Amino acid sequence: MVESPTSTNSRQSRVQPTFRWLVTYGGSDWPQQLVNLADGLGVAPVCGPLVRLYLDPERQVPPTAQRLAWMLRNAAQLTPQDGRLWRALNARVADTKAVGAALDALEVGQTAKVPKSLRLEGPTHADCLIECESAIIWVEGKRFDWLSPSIKWDVTRDQLARNVEAAWSLASGAGKDFCVLICHEGRLKHHEQLLVDGYRAKTWAGGWPHLSPAVRSQFAKRIGTLTWGHIQAVWPEICLDVERA
Repeated sequence: MVESPTSTNSRQSRVQPTFRWLVTYGGSDWPQQLVNLADGLGVAPVCGPLVRLYLDPERQVPPTAQRLAWMLRNAAQLTPQDGRLWRALNARVADTKAVGAALDALEVGQTAKVPKSLRLEGPTHADCLIECESAIIWVEGKRFDWLSPSIKWDVTRDQLARNVEAAWSLASGAGKDFCVLICHEGRLKHHEQLLVDGYRAKTWAGGWPHLSPAVRSQFAKRIGTLTWGHIQAVWPEICLDVERA
């Protein structure tokens, strides 16, 4: 029996003990069991054997070239989290020659050639990334925290949108399927539920304006949710001290 973690930090008290236990004791098919346990997946990927678990340190994934290019092209329409930063945003993109060169680089996928000042979005982090033979499973773990609804330079670019796109980017590069699992405590926050429902129903696309309707439809089927209590009900040896949802 693993000792019950006392930290309120979701990474320390939920993500790490859960996935360290699963990779050690969960057996060969625990990634597929985890995916099958999730609610709301329109497509449950066939995972195959575990290849690698990214847990400590977290896997970081930079924004796609498409996303960075869209932000530069639409900088005048972006709304920063802090409205007082609009002058700083304008200053960043004031050099039209530099912006043009950055867009040329992004057109061929060369994000490394874009100056840091013109990268209006930073990398996103996977609390746990499960790489299997045939699929990538991106885990976003929450307890007393919640999905971030925006980023510094764009109030409509939420954490869920970033994570789904990041998982897709990794999976596409590896020729694999993918899904994102939100593992949470109790009920989702109001804004989280709205985001999940909106993306699944394709009635909200605020985080993906740079992507085609076909890609957004693909993403809509790959957002799953489950609670830590559901996980513990299947693997009771994982001691998380949670209420069963």
